[in-house]
Amino acid sequence: MKKAIFGFSVRDITEIAIFCALAVLLDTFLKIPLGETGGSLNFAMLPLYIIALRHGPFKGFIAGGIVFGLITCLIDGYGFASFPLEYLVAFGSVGILGFYGRDINKWLNATEKKGLNITLVYSVIVACVAIAAVVRFFCGSIDSVLLWEYEWSAAYAYNAVYVFPSAAAVLVLLAILTPFVKNVNKMFPTTYLKGSDK
Repeated sequence: MKKAIFGFSVRDITEIAIFCALAVLLDTFLKIPLGETGGSLNFAMLPLYIIALRHGPFKGFIAGGIVFGLITCLIDGYGFASFPLEYLVAFGSVGILGFYGRDINKWLNATEKKGLNITLVYSVIVACVAIAAVVRFFCGSIDSVLLWEYEWSAAYAYNAVYVFPSAAAVLVLLAILTPFVKNVNKMFPTTYLKGSDK
């Protein structure tokens, strides 16, 4: 069990690296910047949520908060003072969805066999993405006040403009891709998901 959650196989590392690279590409080339102090409308968190679904909360946090977070912190160039909250915690919050990765995989497969209501799957996904968006919103707002000397009201307004619309767009795409992820899980189960389709 510990190996499935905390251990990294070569296949895990390769897949996580590919999805992190895709997230960096989306964050770099497919975004709408909103201001000098950062923040943009983008789909970068979509590959990170897929990592969390397939590899669990620990690897989801490592991929989102450490790998993607560190790379984008360096690319963005706002300094390491912003890393702990706006990158490590904010992007690491995608790991929340990983806590339900096994259950979601089991429920998706059970719908074919037992007619389990698919609403449960999407309710959990919506709740996890919403929680991660709120975490990211508050992390960005705190840094806006501490590092960029915003007033709290301005910090909330600024971060709300890009965090929640980005989360909503990613949520729609994730909902569309969930059946595809289920099929990938069947063909290429990760160590985290093995046995969850029964």
